[in-house]
Amino acid sequence: MAFKIGNIQVFPHNYYFDFMKWRKVTVGISILLVVASLLIIGIKGLNYSIDFLGGAEIQVNILNKSLTREQIKEAVNKEGFAHAEVTAYGNLGSRKDNTEAYIIRIQREKGQDENATTSRADTLVNNLKTQFGAEKIQIASVTNISGKVGKEDEYKGYMALLLSCIGILIYIAFRFDARFSPGAVLCLIHNVIIALGFMTLLGRPFTTTSIAAFLTIVGYSINDTVIVYDRIRETRLYQPKMPMIEVVNRSISQTMNRTILTSTTGILALLVLSIMGGGSIEDFAITMLVGVIVGTYSSIYVAAPLTLMMDSYFNKLGWKQKDNAEKAVVEKPKDFAPPINVRKKIPQEKK
Repeated sequence: MAFKIGNIQVFPHNYYFDFMKWRKVTVGISILLVVASLLIIGIKGLNYSIDFLGGAEIQVNILNKSLTREQIKEAVNKEGFAHAEVTAYGNLGSRKDNTEAYIIRIQREKGQDENATTSRADTLVNNLKTQFGAEKIQIASVTNISGKVGKEDEYKGYMALLLSCIGILIYIAFRFDARFSPGAVLCLIHNVIIALGFMTLLGRPFTTTSIAAFLTIVGYSINDTVIVYDRIRETRLYQPKMPMIEVVNRSISQTMNRTILTSTTGILALLVLSIMGGGSIEDFAITMLVGVIVGTYSSIYVAAPLTLMMDSYFNKLGWKQKDNAEKAVVEKPKDFAPPINVRKKIPQEKK
């Protein structure tokens, strides 16, 4: 096993590993993770944010630098808003009065109507004015957010996930083979469910940004899976008599350098965003971090084993692929020129 710093080579060019030897174990682990994620989602439920439940947004300007975000957050929590968000607003460098601004987002409690939430928001505004005074805090605006808009966004997000999976199913069937499609789509569903279960376990809020993260996970996962599938197709084209399990092992081994380097780069960037991002960026980064890790694993140990399973099933039904022996002969282009090998002179030892 090779590792280089210059040109960053992790595995040698002739690297080979029997990945499918452990396919029954890894598929079993994936099933357990999916079932555990569904149980967590069913028991705890999604922590819907103000984007879906509705609520109110209060923009406050801090006129005195002695008043910190933690003090505002503590004052909001004392009023009974346990799930309130206090985030920085705008760019401090572009503000002419050199004041800081925050957005306080309070969500509607379950079973509470919008009028009650509006009344609680007004009470919070009055208490903030009384506690800190007009010389420290200024209420810039109070905006009510309807829960109906959030339900529409939620419906559109779910439809986007469903339609993307259907589109990928059709694309894989036409681009490669029908036996590749189920593995790709189930791989995507596997990744989204595990990422959603992990997010629910941590109690992270489910926002419109979360839906964007899941769509990004779908795109990243299918990109990794298609690269493995493309190498499987090429290997089977040039080696038509090679067993399918050998084709899969060789194809995954040949793409391991790309998989490791791409995933590592993405993970490092997402770790920085998870630690230093804050707010919705932090939620997006954490969800994506889980999705990238699970997506890298699933492209090897979920999509490939399911493709083997479908190939075996289709062969039993008598649906075999066409003989590609003729296509396996690579035609040389007209401007083809053989590579020039320069022999190095070996200095002879002096007698």
